[in-house]
Amino acid sequence: MDRKLCVFVVDDDEIMLEILGAILQEEFVVERFATGEACLARVAEQKPDILALDLTLPGISGLEICQRLKGDWETQGIPILFVSGNGDMETRIACYEAGGEDFITKPFDPDELLRKMRISARILGEKEALNEQAGYATRTAMSAMASMGELGVVLQFLSKSFACNDVDEVGLALLDAMQQYGLNAAVQLRLGDTAVSLSRNGRNLPLEVSVLNHVQDSGRIFQFKSRCVFNYGRVTLMINDMPQDDPERAGRIRDNGALLAEGADARMKAIEAEDLAQHRRKAIEAALPHVQATLDGVQGNYRRNSLEMTQVMIDFQEALTKAFFTLGLTEGQEEMMTNLAGDYMQRLVASQDASLMTIGQLESLARSLEALLKQ
Repeated sequence: MDRKLCVFVVDDDEIMLEILGAILQEEFVVERFATGEACLARVAEQKPDILALDLTLPGISGLEICQRLKGDWETQGIPILFVSGNGDMETRIACYEAGGEDFITKPFDPDELLRKMRISARILGEKEALNEQAGYATRTAMSAMASMGELGVVLQFLSKSFACNDVDEVGLALLDAMQQYGLNAAVQLRLGDTAVSLSRNGRNLPLEVSVLNHVQDSGRIFQFKSRCVFNYGRVTLMINDMPQDDPERAGRIRDNGALLAEGADARMKAIEAEDLAQHRRKAIEAALPHVQATLDGVQGNYRRNSLEMTQVMIDFQEALTKAFFTLGLTEGQEEMMTNLAGDYMQRLVASQDASLMTIGQLESLARSLEALLKQ
C-alpha cells in the first residue's frame, strides 16, 4: 500500500497510549482513545485500517467493542489486535470468540508489536484475495445446497478434493463446503513440518492459529458451546456456529463434518505420498548421470586391469619356463609347477569374469531405472 495505514489505539492508561503511539507513528497514522465510547464515535466518522484494543476499559469493554465492530457489515473486516496483561488460554479464546485476529500480552516488546501490526497489514491485503477464492455463504452456495442436499455437499467436496494439488486448495474446498451449509468454520491442515490455518477471515491469523493448536488434541470429535471440532490425522476442522437450537440439524452437521474432515485427511495423505514420490523421482533422475559416469569409469578400470593382468600372466609363464632351465627340476616336477600356475591363472580369469558380470548387472539396473522414469 502506498499510503500509511490508520491505526486506532484504545487504552485507558495515558502512559500506555503514549508508548503505543510512539512505537507505531513512524509506520502508521495513529489516533488515540482513552475510552471505548470515544473510539466508536470516531469509527462512525472514519473507519480505521487496524484497531489495537485494550481488554479492560471503563464503560464499554474491549470485548464488547470488538463484538460490535465484527457484528457490523461495514466494520467487520477491520483487523483487531487485543492488548492485555492476562494472556491465559481462557482470555485468548474469549478474544477469538469476540472476533479478534491477534493478541499481545503486556508488557510487550516494541518489535513484537510492530511485527504483529505488520501481520495485520498483510492480512488486509490477503483477505480480499482469500474471500474471492473461498467466498462467504452466498446465495449461489445456498441455492446449490438446497438443490443437492446436505449429503450432496459432502459428495461434491470428495469429488472436488481429487483435483486439489496442495494444502491451500484442500482447505479452501473444505471451507467452501462449510459455507454451503451456511456455517462459519476454520481449518488447520498439517503436512510434514508445515501447518496452514484458513478461515473466511484470512490465512494463518495468529489468534486463530493459537486456538486451533489448542483444540487439535481434544479428541476425534469434540463440542463445546456452539463450537464443534473434528480431528482427523492431518486435519483439524472447527465449526464456530453450530445450530444449538436445532439438535437434529446439529447431529447431521456432526456426521457430515466428520465425513468432510476424514475425506480431507485422505486427500492430504495422497498429496503427501505424491510429493514423496515426486521427490524420489527427482532424486533418481539426479543420481542416474552419476551412476552412469561411475559405471563408465568402472568399465574403463576393468579393461585396463584385464590387459595388465593378462600381461602379468604372460610374463609369469615366460619367467617360469626360463626358471626351469636353472632349477634342475625333474620333468614331473616341472609339469606339477606348470599345472599349479595354470590353475591359479584360471582362478584369476574366473574372478575377472565375475567382476564383468557384476558390471553388466549394474548397467542393466541403471537402464531399468531410466526406462521406469520415462513411463
